[in-house]
Amino acid sequence: MGIYSSSLIQARMSGRYLKDRLALYLLFLAAVVAFSAIVLLLPYETVYVSERSYLELFLAVVIACVAVFVLGTMYNMLVWMSGKGLHGSPEGRLLRLLPRAFRFLVRGRLWKATAVFAKDALYLSKLKERSASRWSMHLLILGGFISMFVLDIISTISLDILHYAPMIEEDGWAKLWIRDFGFDFAGTMMLAGLLIAAGRRFVLKPKIVRTELPDAVSLLFLLAVVVGGFVLEGIGIAGGISGHEANHEYSFLGYALSLAMPGSWGAYYDQIWLVHGLMSALLIAYIPFSKLFHMVATPIAIEADRTSPKAVGSP
Repeated sequence: MGIYSSSLIQARMSGRYLKDRLALYLLFLAAVVAFSAIVLLLPYETVYVSERSYLELFLAVVIACVAVFVLGTMYNMLVWMSGKGLHGSPEGRLLRLLPRAFRFLVRGRLWKATAVFAKDALYLSKLKERSASRWSMHLLILGGFISMFVLDIISTISLDILHYAPMIEEDGWAKLWIRDFGFDFAGTMMLAGLLIAAGRRFVLKPKIVRTELPDAVSLLFLLAVVVGGFVLEGIGIAGGISGHEANHEYSFLGYALSLAMPGSWGAYYDQIWLVHGLMSALLIAYIPFSKLFHMVATPIAIEADRTSPKAVGSP
């Protein structure tokens, strides 16, 4: 592996290397502990599952999966920090890069960085120039994924910290347009993009598309999570689960599925919620080790290298 090449043997044996490695892993531990504290301290008063042991199991798995995600992300960054011609250990260069990145943001360049990120990583402008169909497919998947992530943060803060009534009440505007319509719209975007991707890889099979096992696993994993979310919502509506009792039309796709489901399926809502939650958590852990990670990381890395080419290698 690149980060453990023979050129780093001397660096490994130095006290500086050991200090850098210890500092990096302490930073990793601090991030995981901070995230765990936030997750465990939230009240989760508006979670629809009635069996709290399911919620506790889900939270434990989420913490473990986020730890794997952070560790995997750190490993990828260490690989990037191990380029030829660079001096010192990858751990040391990564540690020196973090404060530089912070200073970059606080010196009034955040807007420029955000604009570049939106253009290259979210809008995928370079891909659009090469293939409009591939650009549309990736934009739907990535846009839906990021939208759901943002909506989830907004919902968590509104429900468990602010206790914002319009987000909780069945006829509240935020409940209808953010929790119901917003999540369904973002999920539908992802589903459309994933179905296009599945059609290209498994049906049309163009010569430029090579489907290997990691590609198929990533695609099927995402499809299972997205479809599972809509199925769970449909069961909640059909079974009259709390939070799914009124204004069903705002959850348009979940409502459509509920019309084909018997109300008796509501008895299994908790179990299906747990399965869907665990799959979503495992997807988080899987991202750094799959091609899903490069959808965002590659444009960011290219732009970071363009705007600050000497930042990583400088002592």
